[in-house]
Amino acid sequence: MKVSPYKRLEKAFKRAYLKPLTLIRYGTLKPERAKLHGSSHWIYIDAGDPCALKKVVEEPLRGKVSENLVFWRDFNRHLHPDIIVDVGLNYGECMFGTDYESNARLFGFEANPRLIPHLEKSKSGHPAGERMTITNCLVSDAPAENIPFFVNPDWSGSSSAVKEMNDRPQSLEFKLPARTIDSVVPLDDARGKTLLFKMDIEGYESKALRGFVETLAAVGRSVGFIEFDAQYITWAGQSPMEYLGWLQQRFHTYRVASIKTKTLKRVDGFASLPKLHGDPNRVHTDLVLVGKQSPDGWLAPEWTIVESSPAKA
Repeated sequence: MKVSPYKRLEKAFKRAYLKPLTLIRYGTLKPERAKLHGSSHWIYIDAGDPCALKKVVEEPLRGKVSENLVFWRDFNRHLHPDIIVDVGLNYGECMFGTDYESNARLFGFEANPRLIPHLEKSKSGHPAGERMTITNCLVSDAPAENIPFFVNPDWSGSSSAVKEMNDRPQSLEFKLPARTIDSVVPLDDARGKTLLFKMDIEGYESKALRGFVETLAAVGRSVGFIEFDAQYITWAGQSPMEYLGWLQQRFHTYRVASIKTKTLKRVDGFASLPKLHGDPNRVHTDLVLVGKQSPDGWLAPEWTIVESSPAKA
């Protein structure tokens, strides 16, 4: 899709005024650590990664908070979770971008091995760092070895086990172990507890959740935030419609209608999911999943559930 001249001019203007702000705030145009808007914790980054500079350095200078983090902070504050699972850490904006109860245990998963040294630095400086476990693996439905993982060297946020997302010659390929979440999170520690989770792994959520079923069944309450992109899911070898049906058997399923107004809509079926840029072949949304065993009172007070209506094609 072509970018309009106006959009290019707007982007250039933003970059121009963010450069002096970055220099004033950090003393350099390419800092190796930064703080998110609303957080006092340092997040360490690869200063040569444009994705990190945009999401961890520049957007916070504009007072911007990612959609994942808006959800994460609100529901962490409301639920006081005992078990926290973040799949697809990237630089750990969610995990390191807020504070937690003193009893909370946190489990972070990141496949890109180039990010692990930065994550470990951020972990060591976070007040809950001693209760955090970071695992470098591909999260899937069964253990395996030497699974290809493709890293975009120009934009770490789009790295994925789905080859179609990074099929350019400059993509880097790593062979990683695949692990299930159930094999990492101690089941006895999860039993009867409150779980908060997030998954953003470019289509592999459909496999990762199938390796999470024991933990999800054991907890007393679970609330999660995941991306649902039909194209990515198809590339990952799953049927988007069948996958949504699997989700709805296990969760009360909502989509984010508006992150700005913090509203959710109940998902009635695949046809009710919105289309990306109005393209009927691109079903794309963020889902909030609530375990069916969860008692009432799971919804954070800042959020509301509004009446569903058919999605526009």
